[in-house]
Amino acid sequence: MTREHAGIREQRNPAGLSAIGFGAWEAGGGGTWGPNESSDHVIRAVHAAFDAGVNWIDTAEVYGGGGGSERIVGEAITGRPEIKVCTKVAPEQEDHYSDKGMRAALEASLTRLGRDRIDVYLLHWPAETIPVEQPWKTLAGLKAEGLVGAIGLSNFPAADVAACAATGGLDYLQIQASLLHRAELAEFGPLCARYGTGLMTYGPLAYGLLTGALGPDSAFTDWRGGEVGSDDFFCVENYARFFAPAARAWHLRAVDVLRPVAEEARVSLARTALTWLLAQANVTCAVVGTRNPVHAVDNALAAKQDLSPATLRRIDELLAVEGAFATVEEPQQS
Repeated sequence: MTREHAGIREQRNPAGLSAIGFGAWEAGGGGTWGPNESSDHVIRAVHAAFDAGVNWIDTAEVYGGGGGSERIVGEAITGRPEIKVCTKVAPEQEDHYSDKGMRAALEASLTRLGRDRIDVYLLHWPAETIPVEQPWKTLAGLKAEGLVGAIGLSNFPAADVAACAATGGLDYLQIQASLLHRAELAEFGPLCARYGTGLMTYGPLAYGLLTGALGPDSAFTDWRGGEVGSDDFFCVENYARFFAPAARAWHLRAVDVLRPVAEEARVSLARTALTWLLAQANVTCAVVGTRNPVHAVDNALAAKQDLSPATLRRIDELLAVEGAFATVEEPQQS
């Protein structure tokens, strides 16, 4: 990371979030990811990340079903006032994009988290019938009252992002991005630069593909198997994008191309992928989820590592071999 990039990251990071954040979607367990081994095991992973330098955790009222993730996060951050929390409010949850509904949602999240203020509060995705300006006005009001700190959007189209950013109050935008999914970086990076908005990224390890531990025969009992979460648009879209047979084969080719780079750098493939992402222009931070304490530490250490400009160029060149990975488009599904 260049000195210039470090300065930009600091300017667009009003909540002072570390470059790596702990993602608690998986930690919420539930039907989407399957049950946790135990809450204690998950909390050990969270604490391992904190002890390795991570200073914030990302969750949402819908993760784990009925606030399950927020409850576990609340346990994990007990006695850790220095840890910042980012959580999200969703439109389909009892009209939570109305003024009254959002305030009720916030109160419920605060209770589950054991906090009296949320450090970063995001609208989770667009409502089908409510213009973004309505919940954004309520969100800005919560910030003005001091009930939340920074505010932002997650999974919104560019037009909505620009509309909220034009108010001068869009602190963070959360998008999906990784070495295997670069389209949103190309679309939203310049927009965030234009408005001075911090860019959070999630899915930086492509849900396990960029750890190098998955293969063509890896079997899943969670949403990555294609049968769980069929009523969840996010799971459906990302199964097709990453784990349907043709897509998985496509991405595993890219992973094999990247292995020699990680081996030469003497770091894990996961840390190589995270370091690459953090080196991209306009990226402020990355949310990485796991339920494994060892993996949590390795992920956190990506924030303390740099790849040389030559190595970064080599990664981009390798992914463009014979044009196979030259574009930011995913393979078409039949």
